Amino acid sequence: MDALSSIFILAVVVEKLVELFKALVYALPFLPEKFKPMTLELISLGLGFLLAYETNINSLTLMGVKTLDPLVGVVITGLVIGKGSNFAHDFFQYVSQNKRAGG
Repeated sequence: MDALSSIFILAVVVEKLVELFKALVYALPFLPEKFKPMTLELISLGLGFLLAYETNINSLTLMGVKTLDPLVGVVITGLVIGKGSNFAHDFFQYVSQNKRAGG
């Protein structure tokens, strides 16, 4: 399986895990309503970072972008994974269109 497919699958996994956490977060009586969506977003991003770090997937390397520290690419990949499958799809569609256009 190529790395782009792995990123997309991990993004789907994060979405499904956040759905499971959603019921728990919204059931917490001590957490104010206005903080519940932000709590889910932080859980999602945390899971994205964790999965990107543990799998050592670097989306910048996949796109041919060189960085001094490869961890930067892993963190950016974690952001993409943590935002979910729609964001991952849009991100890589944008990148592939720019590669084809020569930009």
